[in-house]
Amino acid sequence: MEPFYFGTNNALFGAFHMAEGMPRRHGVLLAGPLLNEGIRAHFTLRQIAGRCAAMGYDVLRFDYRGLGNSNGSSAAMTLDGWSADMLDAARELARVSGAETRTLITVRFAANLARMLLEKTTVERLVMWDPILQGDHWLALLREGQSKLPSRLRNQIPDSDREFMGHATGATFVSELEARPPASVNGAAASAVVTADYRHLTALHAMSDDVEQVDADCRWQANTSDVLYPIDVINSICTRLA
Repeated sequence: MEPFYFGTNNALFGAFHMAEGMPRRHGVLLAGPLLNEGIRAHFTLRQIAGRCAAMGYDVLRFDYRGLGNSNGSSAAMTLDGWSADMLDAARELARVSGAETRTLITVRFAANLARMLLEKTTVERLVMWDPILQGDHWLALLREGQSKLPSRLRNQIPDSDREFMGHATGATFVSELEARPPASVNGAAASAVVTADYRHLTALHAMSDDVEQVDADCRWQANTSDVLYPIDVINSICTRLA
């Protein structure tokens, strides 16, 4: 695994997992979730990346600006800015791997952010894990997570629409989510893996007939310290790339 910075002003942090064994000349971009969910899913994303590399895929996972190890502040970011980060990551994957074909794996709201990438590049396969397809759906879940915080923590948040689960967001974040167009597959062969508490099956089936439900309980709105390791999800995603 090779960590490095890329993009405009080297603002984005990436981790490149080079294909092992007989390379397939096929790149996999791993677009994780945002805010608190990104922290909880980090270990699982590393496992998926390692498994895919062992299967012969070149894999790039990355942090959005203002999150993780990337530069910037989450409070200065917009949804379109994070969408642009995903597009930059796809182009970087093509540069470092030389792969002519690409699979995109998205987690949670990354399925919605992928619209820009899917419109501007060619993606052969799209694999979604517990996708949040609409901005208002994610906003409702963020607010639900806030409501479950202990009162001593809720009382420390000066503006409940500017900070979610310890992450500051921009002044237009809520209005952006409310106005956000729904996700689109834009011609990619789309499939999804969903876990026990997934709530948007009807909308998801309108996008793809290939939806697998597994028994894992991810509890996405739980505390940051609850690390995710849903082995059934990892197996299902990697099986789709086999």
